[in-house]
Order: sequence, then structure tokens, then C-alpha cells
Amino acid sequence: MTSQRHHHTLLTKQNNTRQKRIWDLLRHLPTFMFRFLRLLSFVFFLLPAFVVFLYHYFACDRIAVYYGLKGAIGENGERMWLSRHYLDMYGSRTHVNGNKEKKPVVIFLTGGAWIIGYRMWGCLLARALVPFGILVIIPDYRNFPKVNIKGMVDDVDMSIQWVLDHVEEYGGDGKRVVLVGQSAGAHIGGVVVAKKVLDWIRQQQQQQSYQRSEGSNEEDCRHLKSTYSPQQLCGFITTSSPHNLVTMRSVFHRHGLSASVQRSIFGGISGSNDYDDDLNDDTIKSVATSDDMDVFEAWSPYHLVKKCQSEYITLTSEGTTNRSSSSNNNESIDQLKDIFPKLCVIHGTADKTVPVEEAIEFLSLLSNLQIPALSKMYPGWSHTDPILEKPMLGNHLYHRDIYELVRLWTG
Repeated sequence: MTSQRHHHTLLTKQNNTRQKRIWDLLRHLPTFMFRFLRLLSFVFFLLPAFVVFLYHYFACDRIAVYYGLKGAIGENGERMWLSRHYLDMYGSRTHVNGNKEKKPVVIFLTGGAWIIGYRMWGCLLARALVPFGILVIIPDYRNFPKVNIKGMVDDVDMSIQWVLDHVEEYGGDGKRVVLVGQSAGAHIGGVVVAKKVLDWIRQQQQQQSYQRSEGSNEEDCRHLKSTYSPQQLCGFITTSSPHNLVTMRSVFHRHGLSASVQRSIFGGISGSNDYDDDLNDDTIKSVATSDDMDVFEAWSPYHLVKKCQSEYITLTSEGTTNRSSSSNNNESIDQLKDIFPKLCVIHGTADKTVPVEEAIEFLSLLSNLQIPALSKMYPGWSHTDPILEKPMLGNHLYHRDIYELVRLWTG
């Protein structure tokens, strides 16, 4: 009797869930159709520009290079050369005014909400920079649901390592590399940079505390498998980036990236159905568990930079003696900036996908930690204006700013 009653209860719950989902689908159908028609109209009016975009992508000086592990087998048994571990390299065969000197390098990480990112999206930036003697590399990385955020970070980190190791074979200067990211790509790049700083600090802590013994595994304390240091990057330019995933959760949900999908991407803990249906700042605080929030903090550049500061204070306090607590803190903050590459934060003031407050708060944090960072705010620009709409309309302000920063940082 008990098992029958339990089975009946389970079937009832399943039926209720199914009915609720059908009702939710019908309830949101008008909104979906309206947004779908808006998308079609957007594609229709921009179709001529997209045709030109595709022409430039396939006709320009571009080669595709595999940056993954040779002969490796993927998670589903496929060969890695069939996966997303390829990068597009622009300008390796272009010599400006007959100059064959090694070129400064831009690694551009495309956006796509961690779901639809593709290396083609950076074609316009590459087309603008290559004629001025810059080698542009745009790596692909696996998206959700193929992998979660950890897999994306590992892919980007591996592509940076490949560039630093092999770019000189293609005419680039491995000592003059600038990392640039837009939207989700900027977020992933920010995570990689912050984790590389944390890895550097932890390796220094190991050396100071004599924890590294002969035959020990040096990777135990590292977040990432790569061996390059953050100082090998001349700079990092973040564009339209969500720096703090904790504050962005409700914003993402309102723009169609549901709370359940966010938890799947970033590894959070599943919550109730009500949490997914009606999400706001109050429900985040009341429903999300502390573990759930910790996961989102763990993949937020904002919180990772704060962690870098706290761990560097620990490093300097362990490595110095007869100093007061205040002097330790001041020294930690003053010297932390030397571990990071040079930074620039770019954002459009009319960005509704990732509000400009994200950039302002991140810049405020960097200022408080005395980590210098340049900033460029584009009045009236939207989330995708820097890489899509403005260049298609002939406005290359973003491209000029990238070029000037690369020249400034790489000499």
C-alpha cells in the first residue's frame, strides 16, 4: 500500500509539473512570438551588412590553426580536431610596407552568452587591425551545454598558452601580446587573468613556506594547467563584460538567460520552480543557498580580484617580519598591481544587457586596491555596438581605441 501510494503521489507531481510547463509555454507564447518577429526584422534590415561580413571573413588573410592537444580524445569519444579547439589567425601573411618585423599580437575572445560564441564574430575587429601591422588571433572555445564555465576557461587558457608558445612561427611577437574580450569572452578572459594571478601568488606562498619538496606535484596549488605567468600578457582589455555574476543574475534572467540555465553554466545549486519563474533581487537573497552564491562568486572577476588581494596580503605577511599589520596591507596593495597585466575597461553607457554600473563598480574596486586601470565609456552605445553595429555603419572608434592601446602597451 505504501509503495502504491508513493507511486500515485509521484505520478500526480509529474502530471502537475507537466501541466504547469504547458501553461507556462502558452502564457509566454505571445511574448515569444513578439520577440521572434523583432529578431526576424533585425536580421532582415542587417542582412546586407551580414553578407559583406561573411565575404570579409572568407576572403581575408585568415588561417585556421588547431590549438588543442594532438591526438586527444574528447569527452564523447570524438577526436579533438573535430571540436572547437581551433583559432583564426589574421594577418600572418600580410606585411605592412614590406616590414617583416615581428608583429604585436591581439588575442580576441568573442562573446555569445556562453552559449553561441564563435570565432567568426571578431572578424570586423581583425579586418580593422591587420592593415596596421597587428596579428589578430581569435580562438574558439566550447560553449554550454557542451561544457560549463570551467571547460570554457580551460579552453581559453590553453589557447593563450598556445599563442605564447607558437605565435612567433607565424610572424607574431610572443613578448607583445594583448588580450581583448567582449561580453562573455571578456568575462572568461577576466576569470583566466585573475586565476593566473592567484596561481602566481600561491606558487610564491609554496616557495616561502618550503612546502614544495622533491618529487611533489606543482599543479596541486594551481587553478589552471598552463605555465605562463600573468605578466607575460602586456595588457587586458575588457569590453561590455559582466564582472560580478552575483549582481547580474536577475539581469540575465530578465534577458532570457534563465536562473536554471545560469546554474547549469556556472555550477550553482538547483532551486525551486518558483525561483525560476519569478526572479528578482529579493528572491535571490531568500532562495539561493550560501553554496549557490559562493559558486557564482568563484567565477566572477570582481570577487576573484578581491581574493587576489587577500591572498597577496597573506603572502607578504608570511614573507616579512617585524612589520605592523597596517604596513603589510599597504605593501600588499601597492605591489599587487605589478602582478596583473595592464588593464582597460570599456563599456557602452546604453548597454541594457550588461548595465554600465558593472564597469563602474569594477573600476571602483580596482581603484580601491590601487590597481591602475584605464576606462573608456562610450555614450549611447549598446552591448554589441563596439563589435557589430557601429563598425558596420562606419564608426571605428572601438577599433581605434584598441589599436592605440596595443601600441601604447607593446611599444
